[in-house]
Amino acid sequence: MTTGRRATVAATALVLGSCGWSGAPAGVSGGPPALLANIPRSGLYQPLAVGDSWKYTCKDIKGGGENNGKPFTIYDKVLGKITVGTAQYYEFSLQVPQVPSKPLKVDTQVMLLANDPHGNLWIHGYLVKGVVHRINSAVIVSEATPPKGAKFGYTGPNGQHVSRIFYGIEQTNPTPLGVFTVADYEESANTHDYGYAKGTGIAEEDHGPNFEVDCLIEAVTLH
Repeated sequence: MTTGRRATVAATALVLGSCGWSGAPAGVSGGPPALLANIPRSGLYQPLAVGDSWKYTCKDIKGGGENNGKPFTIYDKVLGKITVGTAQYYEFSLQVPQVPSKPLKVDTQVMLLANDPHGNLWIHGYLVKGVVHRINSAVIVSEATPPKGAKFGYTGPNGQHVSRIFYGIEQTNPTPLGVFTVADYEESANTHDYGYAKGTGIAEEDHGPNFEVDCLIEAVTLH
């Protein structure tokens, strides 16, 4: 995402403190009972259908030397659907560059995601070596625009808490597919950053201390 504003993030989160917005839509708790049925995919910050895929070109923009300064590619994909109890979730494969790491290391985690009837994106767990690992369901992207600094923390694949806050609505850096207006969510003390564009999904990612590596969407396939 556009640069020159990162220092304000921590201060904003501290102002909100423990009273930060919960992220859950009014009257909803525990997560959606089934896959989204009544909101057009063009209105979703993260469209989900089996076979959807996103390709990103990443490069070190702050001189940390990741991948010897050469661009590299990561992919996000919807691998399939899975039924857990009475609910169905999408298996969303997310690739995350580990910065710093030499040689370059890219971790892959498979999140169990679903959009609810309001258009909020929920995480319900992970698929680890074919085994479902449930977590407390949490909204990680809000359909409505929350206040700046609103909290969207959730449990990570290793059981650790992942801090996530909403930064705001902003523009991506220029990508091969153009400039996108995105809802920007920042994680883990400015280590990871995800910009969601309605109808497209994640259009830009930043990774590493102080967002050293910038990943711009190069191709997207939606079914």
